[in-house]
Amino acid sequence: MDKDYLKIGYIVETHALKGALKIKPTTTFVEDRFEVGNKVIVKNPATSKTETLTIESVRIQKGLLIISFKEINDINIAENYVKGLLFLKKSDVTLEAGYFFLDDLLGMKVVLEDKTPVGKVTEILEYAAYHTLRVKRKDGNDVLIPYIEEFIISTDLASKTIVFRPIEGML
Repeated sequence: MDKDYLKIGYIVETHALKGALKIKPTTTFVEDRFEVGNKVIVKNPATSKTETLTIESVRIQKGLLIISFKEINDINIAENYVKGLLFLKKSDVTLEAGYFFLDDLLGMKVVLEDKTPVGKVTEILEYAAYHTLRVKRKDGNDVLIPYIEEFIISTDLASKTIVFRPIEGML
């Protein structure tokens, strides 16, 4: 999928005979993204087609979501969706002031506090504790910057600039 879509989870396995699916959420706003009645887009790994599914019921079990979709009512149909990715259109998502999508950071320039250029964000790595930016430097080497307040001074989406403060030996 492209930058117009927000990945919100992936399908781990089936659950029960009526075709419910176990989903590992990849979004911070699980309750908002997986509400009953919401429509999600799934890339079906069996057919490589994208389909829209409507959430019929949701419950949490051992850190995973058990979701029933109106369009899936049999385990044999549900098996086709295992390992599929779930998306929402970004245009359908409302963010509160001060929030942004992580992939909006891709391509942003990274500078030090004195405006010395460091490079551009090429990848966002997701770890349990925090996200890390992979920044491609002009010399071709990459630097990994934890996206936490100890390092990140500011993020300006309008100017596409991230200001950060490195620790000794980081660069």
